[in-house]
Amino acid sequence: MTASLAFLPEALHAQCRLCATSPEPFGLAKTTSGKSEIPLQIEITTDLDFSRLAVLGSSGGVVSIDPMSGNQQIRGSIANLGGMALHGEGRLTGEPGRTVRIFLPERIQLSAPNGSTAELEKLETNLPELARLDQTGRLTFAFGGQLRVRGDASGQFRGRIAITADYE
Repeated sequence: MTASLAFLPEALHAQCRLCATSPEPFGLAKTTSGKSEIPLQIEITTDLDFSRLAVLGSSGGVVSIDPMSGNQQIRGSIANLGGMALHGEGRLTGEPGRTVRIFLPERIQLSAPNGSTAELEKLETNLPELARLDQTGRLTFAFGGQLRVRGDASGQFRGRIAITADYE
């Protein structure tokens, strides 16, 4: 039995979270030493998109998107129906020159309006473990992962990726 899986450009949205709140005027927060710092913020500029796929067999399969190259790899009983798969992209802004760490969840359950589910797992970025904001306080990054689909799943899957970042 053939089931259709559609992953359209806005199918997977990464949720932006502020990594620090800003109780101080002009966007500055107090550190434990009493010094003001610029709050770290995340903006997702491109959503993670697995394109349009079809499940061909009852065993399902896995579709991976590499965060470095954006290349899509399909394993199992899944066919590519066309469209462009994209790795996600984001931008951190904050205190110039500061080192930061980005945290991605281990697994996210995605759901379709018809009740079908799929899992997004093995999320990773193209950044080293400790990355540094540039002189303007910015850092861009890409992220990808693996979509695991069961053979009986179908629909347009959506979910939120809770990406967080902290200063080191």
